[in-house]
Amino acid sequence: MNKTSLVFSALLAGAVCAAPQAAAQTIARSTPVAAIGDGAGGFNAWFGDGFTAAESGRDFTELFTFSVSGLPFDAAASVTSSFLNSPLGKDLDIVALSLYRYDPATLAVIGPVVAGIDGTGFGDEAPDSWSLAAYDLPTGAYAVRVDGRVLGSGGGSFGADLAVSPVPEAPAFALLLAGLAAGALARRRRQQGDMEKPPCG
Repeated sequence: MNKTSLVFSALLAGAVCAAPQAAAQTIARSTPVAAIGDGAGGFNAWFGDGFTAAESGRDFTELFTFSVSGLPFDAAASVTSSFLNSPLGKDLDIVALSLYRYDPATLAVIGPVVAGIDGTGFGDEAPDSWSLAAYDLPTGAYAVRVDGRVLGSGGGSFGADLAVSPVPEAPAFALLLAGLAAGALARRRRQQGDMEKPPCG
């Protein structure tokens, strides 16, 4: 576990302990994601966590951290809980998914927090499903945060994914648009030339 993870864990634990608690202490963890390059300047990551029967009834707050350098980027993330057929109907109640930039030195949140959208289906047994998307983000250190509660008598788990793609630089994007426009103009001229040719015969 690196220094940032330890500091995040301590910060989360401190914030949770400072709040009034009617039930068991919140589970707070921080883990750096294992990024897999996509060959186009971005990366993908898959992550999640599992909980034991002893953790049933406890809330959790989990941070999955990563850094991006170079170009501004777009990001998309989603999280889905498991369903193990526990007596309570489902094993986890995910209550929030978010993405934010932070200062690695102070751990202070920088700028707005991108909130996820709850896409959970209907019914007592529907696994929780959340997603978010963010565009043209500046480079820096980021965290995907998952909040919820362990409901299953046997614990529970969730899986998540993250995709990061660089935003093309303005000159490269302008060249792409110019190329598309030139191709469309050439195609139109060819079509007009075909219509002006006298019929054969």
